[in-house]
Amino acid sequence: MMTPRLKTSTKWSPFPQELSELITETLNERFADEYDLEDSEFLVEGRIYSDEILTRIGLPVEGQLKQYNFEFSFEYDNQKEQTLERIQKSMDVIEHVWLEFLEEDKEDGEMPREWQSMPYDGIQYFFKYSTINTNLEAEADRLLQEFDSNLVNEQRDLPELEFEEEEESTLH
Repeated sequence: MMTPRLKTSTKWSPFPQELSELITETLNERFADEYDLEDSEFLVEGRIYSDEILTRIGLPVEGQLKQYNFEFSFEYDNQKEQTLERIQKSMDVIEHVWLEFLEEDKEDGEMPREWQSMPYDGIQYFFKYSTINTNLEAEADRLLQEFDSNLVNEQRDLPELEFEEEEESTLH
């Protein structure tokens, strides 16, 4: 599950499907041939909060449970018509981060696991790295919802039982 950077981000809407598809297509076209990713496809998830846009862009690893992910976050003012412009600029940041990662042969040992700031064109963008497998997580969520009533129980107060006191007996 993606966790927003801002504590105030609680209610969200998913990215429009067209936007996710456009980002996926752009990244696949940009990196597939040059980095031998023809058998892989970038996965895009996004959430729009009232003052933050959060995106996870993942690249599954063939034959492994691990998935390379970068999450990106930036603030916006939903009262101004700057959202689309900021999303477009974020693509430069996204491409830059992925390019550096792919240039390092997908070496993830020193990737930031906490939010790191990256100023670009007057805007503060943030990113972090994870290895969460998007498809595996979605399947686990589906199974949990399907079997929720069987797996999760609520603590209930048990009625107090009263015991009669027995007379002390002595052994002779």
